[in-house]
Amino acid sequence: MLRTILSACSLLVLALCLLTEVSLCQDTTTSRRFGISASLQDNQIDVLLPIWMGTKFSLSPAFGILWTQGVGADLHIGFVPRFFLSTNNVAPYVAARVGILQTFPSAGSGTTDWLVGGAFGAEYFVDRHFSTGIESQINLTISDANSSRFGNPGKKNLNTAVAAFATIYF
Repeated sequence: MLRTILSACSLLVLALCLLTEVSLCQDTTTSRRFGISASLQDNQIDVLLPIWMGTKFSLSPAFGILWTQGVGADLHIGFVPRFFLSTNNVAPYVAARVGILQTFPSAGSGTTDWLVGGAFGAEYFVDRHFSTGIESQINLTISDANSSRFGNPGKKNLNTAVAAFATIYF
């Protein structure tokens, strides 16, 4: 199973590298320092703060909260490093994801789940202050023994997801 997943990921990275050549005809992006990004994934909205550490690398602290009256709150905190494969207006990237998912119920004790994952996506830089993008994710989650978040309390889960985002750069 793991060998099949690694093979599929390797083929995906190879395909992305080939697609990067197609985007080389796009205009080169200008340098950016930091921004604020909203990411939508299913019914969850997260805020990322991309900080550029070079021309092809950004590190984004990520925050999210879900609150339901009478039920409680769900807090997400993590980091998303992105390694861009080009510096063009259409910039494909590979990313890693690390996070903690904390539940604070109105009654009872909370739970803590962990997330580690990878992503492949592309960001379209409309101009030097605005971009939009989409990414495909594969995430390994480690559930708390009392967590019902992934329907597998106390165990590991492998999940896939797609997220769309928009970013304003300063």
